[in-house]
Amino acid sequence: MIVAIAGGIDSRGPCALAANLAVLRTRSGSRMCLLDIDPARSVYRWGCERNEAGQGPALASLALPARAPADGIDRIAASYSDLLIHTGACSGQDSRSAMLSARLVVVPLAPAGYDLDTNYSLVAELNGARMFNPSLKVLFVMLADGAEPGALEWARARLYVHEVMSATLATTVLHLHGAGQYGQGRCVCDAETCDPEAAAELHALYREVYAQHAATSPISIANCDQQAITPPERESAS
Repeated sequence: MIVAIAGGIDSRGPCALAANLAVLRTRSGSRMCLLDIDPARSVYRWGCERNEAGQGPALASLALPARAPADGIDRIAASYSDLLIHTGACSGQDSRSAMLSARLVVVPLAPAGYDLDTNYSLVAELNGARMFNPSLKVLFVMLADGAEPGALEWARARLYVHEVMSATLATTVLHLHGAGQYGQGRCVCDAETCDPEAAAELHALYREVYAQHAATSPISIANCDQQAITPPERESAS
């Protein structure tokens, strides 16, 4: 199963999701690879530090260079049963390639991200990818920096999610205010006794990602129309 983690105004969300989901999936016995296509390579470096420190389970961690061949992700995926792609700040063809290959795109959604006008480009990119990858599903995950989201925040998030085809809003809310350093190459799920509430949230999200989304064979992006996707025009309110 190929899962891509995309978007997210707060960079802590995508990085934390990539690291913890990769660790939990590897613990399950899956032959999985953590692929970083973000120009910053933060998740790739984290995976290398983890393996250098001897922290188990060891992760296969790779970085794909910018503007890699269109079938680069396909070729990597062929060697693993699971592929987790961290897109970070990448955009254009690289981001599109990840979405075309994925069975599921997970999008961390900070409160500031509920503004459709500010983040319409991500909505257009997700909808455009689904035109070429009809089996693509999108799971938005709410982030919180303290108190639980209120009814208004849930309503705003649902309105935003409604703009994306085949998208759902996770029931799990991730609280990032307590996110800390757990040692070289370690994440929350390596230090569950130190931060049990955060670890429990990530376990719950893991179940939503991998237990509730049955794996299907991804399409081959090498066979996709490589023309750029033009975001649809938004209707002006009148």
